[in-house]
Amino acid sequence: MDKQAEKDRSDATTKELKVIAIKLPSDLQERILAFPFLHAIRARYPAADLHLITPSANIEVLNLLPFTAYYHECNDDELRTVFDVHRYCAFAKIYNVDLYISLTDSFPEASLGLGLRAKTRVGFSDKWKKWVLTHSTTRPTGHHLVEDYFSLFKVLTGADVDSKLKVTSRDLNPILKVWDSEPYLAINASAALRLDLTKLISLFDGQRIVLFSGEGKPEVNGHIDSLIKTLPKKNLYHNYAPNSWIELAKMLAYSRGVVTHSGAVSALSAYTGSRTLVLYDQEDPQRSGPFYFLADVNILVSKTAPFEAVEVFKRAQEFFNLLA
Repeated sequence: MDKQAEKDRSDATTKELKVIAIKLPSDLQERILAFPFLHAIRARYPAADLHLITPSANIEVLNLLPFTAYYHECNDDELRTVFDVHRYCAFAKIYNVDLYISLTDSFPEASLGLGLRAKTRVGFSDKWKKWVLTHSTTRPTGHHLVEDYFSLFKVLTGADVDSKLKVTSRDLNPILKVWDSEPYLAINASAALRLDLTKLISLFDGQRIVLFSGEGKPEVNGHIDSLIKTLPKKNLYHNYAPNSWIELAKMLAYSRGVVTHSGAVSALSAYTGSRTLVLYDQEDPQRSGPFYFLADVNILVSKTAPFEAVEVFKRAQEFFNLLA
């Protein structure tokens, strides 16, 4: 690192930055997994204005963050070239940027820092991106996604993020009025692709069970209604169709436990502080597991789908303390 770069780094770590802009990943699961990094940045620069450049789709999840930030919508097709970047920056209302951080692998998105005239620009350095960044590092290989983002924190500040960091969402109000003060289990009906959902639910006895779909698609909700009609009457059931990811988060936050497959719902559930049992059959939990959130998380891995319903039931029974 040359002397000028060291000076820039010193400036970024010793003075109080006033304006920080961060480009978030497009994928919803990766975006939620970036929340621990955002918590770390807010803790490091508590007085700075945070500007989060984010896809329009599912933008409401950012309202779960327990601190103030400005949101700037940006669709995936808006930043395909450096010319798109110039046009976007010309109309973006982000001024006097001290620090820009890109959490993606896109060269045009790394170039946003130049367009915003950020004094310090941080991102992953592969290919051409290092030429538009003042601080960069290669994306780690074989690490968790959160640790990828933490590597950018270290190259910026020279310090590691606390390895014991566990973050959680802002306080949420209950939304499921039917069982406002009663414990219930939340089961992702989309997990039916990975296990025999009817068999799993039939193993429970005397439980309140909320069946939901993270996608909120009408056809899935209709499938849940049909499923409930076939289930044994020894449990009570409710079909929950959230209108937004915030509504889903509120329901998950007050559950006794959540059963879901890997993906955005598992990350969202853990971020709300819910005990979360996650079924993994394709993704690697060491890469994308919801481990940097305050909630207790239990991982069940199977390379052969569907999962055994009895095995999932036994794990849920123990993990959610259903015998107590």
